Amino acid sequence: MRQRIERLLEALGHLAYRRAWPILIATLLVIGAGTTQIGKIEIKTSIDDFLNPNDSTKIAYDAFLAQFGRDDIIMIVIEAEDLFSLPTLERLRALHEAIEDDVPWVREVQSLVNLRETRGEDDVLVVGDFMEDWPTTPEEVADLRARALANPLYVDFFLTRDAELTLVTVELEAFSDVYDDASAWSGFEEEDPSGGNAAEARLSGEQEREAVEAIESLIARFDAPDFRLHGGGSPVLNSAMMRGLMTDIVTFTMLSTGLIALFLVLVFRRALGVLIPLSVALLAVMSTLGAMGTFGIPFMPISEIVPSFLLAIGVGASVHLIAIFLQRLEAGASREDAIAGALSHSGLPIVMTGLTTAGGLASFSVAALRPVAMFGVVAPLGILLCLVMTLLITPTFLAIVPMRAKPARVRREDAPSIRLLTAAGDFALARSTWVLITCAALTVVALLGVLQLRVSFDSLEWFPDDMPAKVASNLLGDRFGGAVALEMVIDTGVPNGLHDPEVLHAIDRARHTLDGIEVGPVTAGPSMSLVDVVKEIHQALNEGRPEARVVPDDPTLIAQELILFENSGSDDLEDVVDTEFRTGRFSIRTPMVDALFYESFGNEVERILRATLPDGVEANLTGMMMVSRRTFGASMETIMRSYGIALLVITPLMIFLLGSLRLGLVAMVPNLFPILLTLGLMGWTGQPLEMFSLLIGSVALGLAVDDTIHFMHGFRRIYSETGSVEVAVRSTLQTTGQALLFTSVVLTFGFLVYLFSEMNNLWRFGLFTAFSVAMAFLADVLLAPALMKVMARWSSVARSTSE
Repeated sequence: MRQRIERLLEALGHLAYRRAWPILIATLLVIGAGTTQIGKIEIKTSIDDFLNPNDSTKIAYDAFLAQFGRDDIIMIVIEAEDLFSLPTLERLRALHEAIEDDVPWVREVQSLVNLRETRGEDDVLVVGDFMEDWPTTPEEVADLRARALANPLYVDFFLTRDAELTLVTVELEAFSDVYDDASAWSGFEEEDPSGGNAAEARLSGEQEREAVEAIESLIARFDAPDFRLHGGGSPVLNSAMMRGLMTDIVTFTMLSTGLIALFLVLVFRRALGVLIPLSVALLAVMSTLGAMGTFGIPFMPISEIVPSFLLAIGVGASVHLIAIFLQRLEAGASREDAIAGALSHSGLPIVMTGLTTAGGLASFSVAALRPVAMFGVVAPLGILLCLVMTLLITPTFLAIVPMRAKPARVRREDAPSIRLLTAAGDFALARSTWVLITCAALTVVALLGVLQLRVSFDSLEWFPDDMPAKVASNLLGDRFGGAVALEMVIDTGVPNGLHDPEVLHAIDRARHTLDGIEVGPVTAGPSMSLVDVVKEIHQALNEGRPEARVVPDDPTLIAQELILFENSGSDDLEDVVDTEFRTGRFSIRTPMVDALFYESFGNEVERILRATLPDGVEANLTGMMMVSRRTFGASMETIMRSYGIALLVITPLMIFLLGSLRLGLVAMVPNLFPILLTLGLMGWTGQPLEMFSLLIGSVALGLAVDDTIHFMHGFRRIYSETGSVEVAVRSTLQTTGQALLFTSVVLTFGFLVYLFSEMNNLWRFGLFTAFSVAMAFLADVLLAPALMKVMARWSSVARSTSE
């Protein structure tokens, strides 16, 4: 079977040489047609987009949005030397009006300017804006300050108790009639019972970014030393992530291209060795982006690594072919025979490495975490396109580009890279037992480090500490209870169930129990529900007496007072209750922390609600906190599932390539060893295993297998001819080993470019993946030869190769 594939690849080399121009032109036309679709790629960075459309948490959250609107609001913190002064209040009003006038997709703006103030006048309920009558004198301003600090619906929600800070909140529309439904999930969403598709109507990431950028422009315009503004909240962080993603794609692609080009110049010292690998890799990247636009696959966090990742993969595959091609050309072969010989020698390992790497990464496509699932689609697709480009375009370039064999300045065996590789192989063979003992000791140390790994989903930690949105989010957590909402949907099961005093009293008792509870770093902040509105109305209709701020015991009176509130012209009830008064919203603000802690906090809230609410009344938790909690859970599922699938895919392919069950299983040792070292290092250095770093294991496994396949393929061929482990190892390292060294360096530097990222999670991913690639190379030139020596000593290799 292997011989047949090698003959087919050799024939492909002859065909590529003889039909170079038609193959090249046809391929470029197809790629050119695909690149016209790149502009259709959508960028998605919202946390709720991280879950699959059929996830129960997402379905519940979408239903909540449809009923009550968004809970992830934009919050602008205002610091002023004297908040309650006429000049400051004028600035506040100007900012408020500018947001209403200039920011698109705004559903509601709230600040001290228009906060609801309810009062009774001659048995008539009057609901108006807090600053409806604009103050003009210091006395009126002082009265305004006193009224604001006396209103429990203002303090902690929109005003700190010391009146030093205030908030302007901006709620964007949850849905939009102008939405591009060409998404990766188009056609797979659940149909909305009303006849529409809610998922298709959601405000897009681009529309949200447009609104956030308009707000940031206003913040820059109004910000002053005595009127400091800080914009925070999930939409602002999403926008910052989107900008970072777009910048990173361009930056890392350029950096990778530059570094790879420099390395290729140093290695090959001829234009051929630089232009061909880069051209092939860039064509693969362009065709992958074109496929994303064609099939509606969005860019999400993690996707930004795809272009530079494919550059490194594409260059590495081409380098293997070019290295063998030049060796044969310099040995006197014709160009056609050198091309065919290179494909015959390295084509099968290139095919197998492409398939194993794509198969390993495809394990992420079933991830519950959507950005990871998208990576599991895009990366394997790109790798397969790299494979096609390598086997088709590289030989055609080698046939077309003018070149001639250069006389070797030194004997090939005397080249520095060859001498280094030979010395490493000789050492591993001479000290095989010590190499294995050392690796075993390192394995034990790494395992101890793995036991210290902690799983995390702290999206705020991804950003640099001095980023304005992160500064604002921390300020919101310290002074206003936080920017993440835990939403509880209280379902009484019957119409007008929320007119029942027993239910409202139970919700009030739950609010008092939950007030200020701490579970780990999560502290319950200010809360809001229908109960607060009922108390507000009742107090207003009873001369504003403080003792009247209670829930009436008469359900008829509650219903009547709520009707008076609705007839006053206010539509605020729709934010906390449905039209049947069957289902209500109970909201708690919490700080933005690691989603790891949201699980225990949510469980404690559920316990309190179950113990407090009457029989027949249900409380369902949702909101951005529950979305983050589910995202954390999806991360855990992804880790276990993807690693297992990757092993199940790669191991049989390794056994097939090597033609031996025993040899294939032994060959997995140098593949798993660098992953274990990397995870152990992460544990010992206290680095978290989060959405980006959980990819390291499978990515590293796919890349490590590449090196091992090339080494084992060459070793097995020569060993079967000579029966000598020493000769097989030395010959393999002198031929395939040089290409392994070059591709490992390319991949290592390809990942190290992520150290230039401002995002903490991305530079961690780059650093540890580069470390794993370097360790994979060392495992193949030290550990693999030592294993082969020991197996030969036990006569296992001889039996394996004869199978």
